[in-house]
Amino acid sequence: MHYHRHILFPLMILVAGLLSGCAGSSTQESTGEYLDDSAITAKVKSAFVADKAVSALDIQTTTFKGMVQLSGFAGSQQEIDRAVALARAVPGVKSVKNDIRRAPQRTGEYMDDSLITTRVKSAFVADREVSALNISVETNNGVVQLSGFASSQPEIDKAAKLARNVQGVKSVENNIQLK
Repeated sequence: MHYHRHILFPLMILVAGLLSGCAGSSTQESTGEYLDDSAITAKVKSAFVADKAVSALDIQTTTFKGMVQLSGFAGSQQEIDRAVALARAVPGVKSVKNDIRRAPQRTGEYMDDSLITTRVKSAFVADREVSALNISVETNNGVVQLSGFASSQPEIDKAAKLARNVQGVKSVENNIQLK
């Protein structure tokens, strides 16, 4: 019996430690919250795909603890309003932050937007202070829009600075939010 007590106590400590790793905090989601947010994001994107008035490819959706952030570019104000309404109608959505912008008219010479997006994302990956996985990058006519969630204000500021320094970027809209 004495032998079992020496094994049981460390085993209980190990299990408690593993279970506490599943708990969330104000800046980090628990495993359950992450799965819930992933389901909400998928449902919002599905609603966009099913609605012909919304371009699912041009609007990004990020969810953190039930708060949905919409970003990207739309062709009209009606498309923006419809996307927000669709997101709000999804069960589990606590709030919707609308960072969708009207797509600027294409005029003059500009660098290929996909190349700019790739260069901005590459700059994030190369920088240890910025989480490339948590920040979305959209580019339209040289205007870079950053959205998603960051752990600190310095990370938000650094992401904007890195984006501004990419060749071909005309301006940066920084819609990154603190976790």
